[in-house]
Amino acid sequence: MTFRFNDPGVARRIFDDLQRVEDGTLDTSSILADAPTLSAYKLVLGWSHALSGIVHGHPRLQDGREIVTSQLFYLDPEHGLARTMNRWYRLGRPHGYEGN
Repeated sequence: MTFRFNDPGVARRIFDDLQRVEDGTLDTSSILADAPTLSAYKLVLGWSHALSGIVHGHPRLQDGREIVTSQLFYLDPEHGLARTMNRWYRLGRPHGYEGN
């Protein structure tokens, strides 16, 4: 299977976001303010790495729905964020979390 970006703008936005992460200039507070939340999340592998979990605040998906994200490009559970091909996600608790 061959994968192509149909919209090179998507690739540019991902690259720009990852460059800001690397440079330390990413404004995580504004990203997290607008990002949907993914709780009970876990890493999954299909054609590529992605996350699955329960989504809230997604612009097109119903709250409480279990989803599999688009391809995962960046994951930082310590800071509670993930970048997929299509958007940033604010991370809730991971799948199986038993803490307080």
